[in-house]
Amino acid sequence: MNFKTNTLISLTALLVLQGCVEYRDDPACAKANYLTFEEFRAKGVEVLPPQEIDKAGKIYVYGDLLFVSEANRGVHVIDNSDKKNPQPKKFLKIPGNLDMAVKDGYLYVDSYMDLVVIDIKDIENIKEVNRKTDTFTYDPYQSANGESYFYGQCDFDTTKGVIVGGDN
Repeated sequence: MNFKTNTLISLTALLVLQGCVEYRDDPACAKANYLTFEEFRAKGVEVLPPQEIDKAGKIYVYGDLLFVSEANRGVHVIDNSDKKNPQPKKFLKIPGNLDMAVKDGYLYVDSYMDLVVIDIKDIENIKEVNRKTDTFTYDPYQSANGESYFYGQCDFDTTKGVIVGGDN
């Protein structure tokens, strides 16, 4: 046999064998684990000691402070009064956080479907002061810890609460 014939046979076999893939009804959906909306909101914003920045997102400068978001985790607060030696001050644990803005001593953040207002006038006494519930549309594919458990089209019961993980 010549080269062209061998190549044609090989390519045909390759194409035919690619069709031999096991079919599963829902190959990409795990069983969702939920945290009720009440439990989620009761936790509120947690003010924690500084933490390592794993994946920096948006950076907001406000006076001598830097606010560095980390998608779905929260916001790092950094004292930047000494530009050559910035000092991490706090980590604001805000599940489902993707965006932020600062005005007049208040940090405005999203937390999944809620708009949260945080008083940052006293950096040593940061506190959540308001939460406007259901301001945004909840996206069930946005998981609490930033991990992807679901791919493709899955059926979620978004009345059960916020998805915090999945079991295969």
